[in-house]
Amino acid sequence: MSATAADAPPAAPDEIDAVLAIAPGSRLDLIRRRREEVRARSQTCWGALFEPEDFGALSAGERFAAAWRAAELAGATALASRYLSLFEKAGGFAEMGRPRFVAILAHAEKVGREPRTASRDDLAALAKAGFSPATIVTLSQIIGFVAYQARVVASLALLVDSA
Repeated sequence: MSATAADAPPAAPDEIDAVLAIAPGSRLDLIRRRREEVRARSQTCWGALFEPEDFGALSAGERFAAAWRAAELAGATALASRYLSLFEKAGGFAEMGRPRFVAILAHAEKVGREPRTASRDDLAALAKAGFSPATIVTLSQIIGFVAYQARVVASLALLVDSA
């Protein structure tokens, strides 16, 4: 007899579960259990980007600001609200107006709206604001990861609407 998703032990809630308020044992939880490895790896990625052992040159507030803007640009309202809340908890509003913060939002805007038009000049603007190449990569990874999350949230929301 083969095991089904319903037979699998409940997974630890992840950020997608939090955004969509997915309850253990619910229809969406059971659907997500079918792809448990994706769920786990997505959360591992989230942890690496937003809860690293060493934040390096990109603070928690800066990370959540980029995520907040990327989610807004993707039209993922619930996801944007989640990142705004995390941004506030990280004390991010104290960073607003600083050149680094402005550069982060400009990069999120560029990558979120018109990634094809990103150029060396855009990277130079980040470097001028004090970002190293490694920090620029991390910032871009955050924006890309949030775009992925937005697609997952939208897909799961469609499943809820179709129920």
